[in-house]
Amino acid sequence: MRTKIVWSFVVLLAVSASPLWAAAAVTLTVLNPQGEIVPPPLIAPSARIPDLTGRIIAIYWNGKEGGDNFWNGVETLLKLKLPNATVLRYNGPFDLGDAQAAKIARETDGFLYGVGD
Repeated sequence: MRTKIVWSFVVLLAVSASPLWAAAAVTLTVLNPQGEIVPPPLIAPSARIPDLTGRIIAIYWNGKEGGDNFWNGVETLLKLKLPNATVLRYNGPFDLGDAQAAKIARETDGFLYGVGD
């Protein structure tokens, strides 16, 4: 074992002393790792609905496994707390798109959307 270590050290010295190794000059350019990112425009959230009594509330599920169990629980709690409110369920892909978002906005007063992993 000791012989292998000594030979490895000798080979390492021979390679590092090689004229080919010494002749290669390298220039490195250091860049800012944060980059220059233009932030997206800020959009203020919608105003809160002062009272949900008698309102139509949308629940959107993107199909993630187990999410239906979560939204079933949320719907149950909403119906207990707000018996006069109507809960509508929607599902689809992660990005519901402009058309689906506009449809839900027309049909409901409030919207719940959740993502999990």
